[in-house]
Amino acid sequence: MKPRSEVSTAGGQKKMEGVNMPASFKFAWRWLVGATAATIVSLIALPGVGQATNIEICINNTNGRIKGINLGIGGCTGNRTELDWVTTGPAGPTGLTGVIGDPGLPGTQGQAGYTGYMGPPGGQGDSGPQGPQGVIGPTGPTGPAGIMGEDGIRGATGLVGPTGMTGASGSPGVPEGNISVFTGGSTGTFGRPSGGPYDVALSGNNSVGNPGTILILGPGNGSDTSQATEVPMAEGGTAERLFVNVDNDPGTQMNNGIPSTFSFFLCNGNSFPGNCGLTCFMTGPDTTCSDLTDTQTFGVGNEMSLWAFASYPGANEADVKWSVTYDHGPEIPVPY
Repeated sequence: MKPRSEVSTAGGQKKMEGVNMPASFKFAWRWLVGATAATIVSLIALPGVGQATNIEICINNTNGRIKGINLGIGGCTGNRTELDWVTTGPAGPTGLTGVIGDPGLPGTQGQAGYTGYMGPPGGQGDSGPQGPQGVIGPTGPTGPAGIMGEDGIRGATGLVGPTGMTGASGSPGVPEGNISVFTGGSTGTFGRPSGGPYDVALSGNNSVGNPGTILILGPGNGSDTSQATEVPMAEGGTAERLFVNVDNDPGTQMNNGIPSTFSFFLCNGNSFPGNCGLTCFMTGPDTTCSDLTDTQTFGVGNEMSLWAFASYPGANEADVKWSVTYDHGPEIPVPY
């Protein structure tokens, strides 16, 4: 109980709190035990912990009976004493968290709702872009052949045309020469042996003078400083009209500035220069020469070759190309 100040009453008695009650109040405490149940019922309606609440009880001073609860100021009159309790106390500590209970059983599934009404159709959207062209499908099978139609009416036979005129006789043919053209020359870097003693090109280093080393060029058979390139004739005939061309002129002699010369002889076999009827000479800075008047005859098996040499040991190096016309014999008549 919380002490309160003393309050004077009209009967000359004092309202007291706590243990400072007069002896005449001792019976009041005995009645309090009997009134506990009623007091508990009153306390049920009181606020919770932490809220201030006064409990006021009026006790009869003669017999200690309770005459009223919470009668307010001036409620206890006559031969009565007011006892007050203030129920406000400090808030207690927070209790421990209780154990989480088991989850409850799931409730029964509710009934399905009614299907709603279908809304009105929306407006037509804009046309989408045109898609890419599809792949061309396979060709369908060929249809059956149609029914053949009836034969048409044969037309009348046309008139026979006039006989054409006989064409004029052609002119008689003329004879044509029975000739061939033989060609030859050095093969350039394609045919030159690596590390050999000689080069197959014409130059002052490998073919100089007469007598001396001579470069021999067979028809269509390259060039060498031996008779290995000579070609035998399969048919007898006469060689004529010799042409020779080089890719570099002979040059000039270093000691006196005199132009150097390349000499060429078309020969039958190895009897140089006795059987070498076609000749031509090339003096620097010339790169061509020819013999259009002389001839050289060959029998079956005779060997043909072009012999060449330079007049000066320091003459320029040059690759050679040559051709000659070969007359096989009588002319061949050729009709128009």
